Amino acid sequence: MSNKDIETARHLITKYGLENAVHHDGSANEKSVMQKIMATHVELRKLSKQIRDLVEEIIPTINALSVEEQQKRLSKIAPELLTKKESQKRSRELPPLKDAVDGKVVTRYAPEPNGEMHLGHAYTAFFADYYAKKYHGTFVLRFEDTNPKQERVEYMDAHREDLQWLGLDPTKEVIVSNDMPIFYEKAVELIEKNYAYTCTCSVDKMREMRGEMKSCNHSKKSSADTMNDWKKMLTGDYNEGEIVLRVRGDMENKNAVMRDPAIFAIRKGDHCIQGEKYSVWPLYDFAVAVEDNLCGITHVGRSAEFDTRIELQNKIRELLGLIPHPNIFHYARFNVLGSPASKRKIKPLVEEGKVEGWDDIRLVTIKGMKKRGIVPEAIKQVIKEVGMTTQPTNIDWSLLTATNRKIIDAASDRYFFVSEPIVIHIEGAPENRICKMPLHPDDAKRGFRKIKPNNIFLIDKSDYENMKVNDEFRLKDLFNVKLTKKKINLNKIDSLKISEELKPFLKKFPIHCIGKYFGEELKPGPKIQWVVADAKQTVVVEVKVPGVLFIDDTFNENSLKIETGYAEAGVAKLKPDTIVQFERYGFVRVDKTTKSKIFVNLAHK
Repeated sequence: MSNKDIETARHLITKYGLENAVHHDGSANEKSVMQKIMATHVELRKLSKQIRDLVEEIIPTINALSVEEQQKRLSKIAPELLTKKESQKRSRELPPLKDAVDGKVVTRYAPEPNGEMHLGHAYTAFFADYYAKKYHGTFVLRFEDTNPKQERVEYMDAHREDLQWLGLDPTKEVIVSNDMPIFYEKAVELIEKNYAYTCTCSVDKMREMRGEMKSCNHSKKSSADTMNDWKKMLTGDYNEGEIVLRVRGDMENKNAVMRDPAIFAIRKGDHCIQGEKYSVWPLYDFAVAVEDNLCGITHVGRSAEFDTRIELQNKIRELLGLIPHPNIFHYARFNVLGSPASKRKIKPLVEEGKVEGWDDIRLVTIKGMKKRGIVPEAIKQVIKEVGMTTQPTNIDWSLLTATNRKIIDAASDRYFFVSEPIVIHIEGAPENRICKMPLHPDDAKRGFRKIKPNNIFLIDKSDYENMKVNDEFRLKDLFNVKLTKKKINLNKIDSLKISEELKPFLKKFPIHCIGKYFGEELKPGPKIQWVVADAKQTVVVEVKVPGVLFIDDTFNENSLKIETGYAEAGVAKLKPDTIVQFERYGFVRVDKTTKSKIFVNLAHK
């Protein structure tokens, strides 16, 4: 890196560092400054490592200044950067609801309890919660549990827990199966008015008839005959698949959903709440049409795929006199590239054992994202950013992780972690010193962690492999080192006087090398993380590293990797659910701790 390059880099770091600090209450973010330089000065990307070292040197000096001094200095070197565009300040607001009356809006989140909550569910629940709060209305959590073979109480509990974790607050809860007597009353009302008839056509036969827009002979039944069949359905005279109750729709309607759809069917089984009390169950559109009216729902958020159902649900309500209809607001279904965002695709992965469960960190289930280290605010910000577009949207993990990083960075303590460690002995290293390193580089109030270095360290194998003999580097926050020997066995060099107590520890690591203490002056060059080569000052850490689940629609068998390394001893005191940053490695969430090992999940870099 030439002197000219160093001068240019220092100027840019100072300029963008001051800009970032002024717009963030006096605290510049090293990563943001680095990213801006790389984005606006392509010619400097080849020097990214050297520039990163300068960023780590200069930004702390900027953050030590008062905001007034930062503004003063920025006004001298780049006054145009002092004005921040209003568009950057504005938070994205969602559009108002049609015909919304303050205090009268009622929204709903209505999952079927046959699986756990995922990002698609959160999308729906967020809008319901957002608008209920915006208009001081009611947010209904409604469990649509009308398929006895699928529903589970534990899934209801899971949805409740995930809503609470997300900070979404239902004001009322409804379990649809508790309204079965009302559904039966409404069915009788349709039959008595001859708006419905029973049909024993096979599924294939009826599919063919509906495709040809032709009515079957059962549609000619009288109300009395239909009522007789209905009573037999309720008393168990029919088996599953033998008979259904259909609403009289319009067999010539272009919308196939309207062609005499089934609204009740025989479904025998032990229901998770009702037991075997009922065997005739309402199908989706009938249950939703009636239940929206019972709950007083005024506004329903739907993705475009459900548009064909709206006409049918309105028709059912009209036949029953359950007016008015809810207002519909639309949003598009979105996909997370490489990771399924629908229960239909996630459930088989769980059942086939291709993932570790609903909380697998590769999934976009709420529990999976929580376990990975994605925080609620990041999820809600992404949903709000995607907004209520009606066009199908593809997002990838980078949007989630970039949003998450901005939120957790300021709150995450820093620690050193070395993956695939190799041992380095530093000749001439200062003895009997205590190293105080900040828990966070931008917040001295967070405190410090104290480490007692000796002259033997563990460093990352990837850093070692990029070094040649006589290369210089810096052990971050400690001192400079010159590499002098590679591929040696420290335990066999008597002159080094390795203690007998330490030798068993060093034998765990097959690669050893020697370096020379080279002073403590900050200067350009690589800075690497380290831990002391001492069992008492380190802890073994196992990291789960998630990858993309699907590549070109093919399941990626290598989408989850395990990396084992050593972290400084302070990591052993972290509690589960704590999110920290392993410097130069990534943000991790502590999953569990044992006496011999800490288990963490990599959230993202």
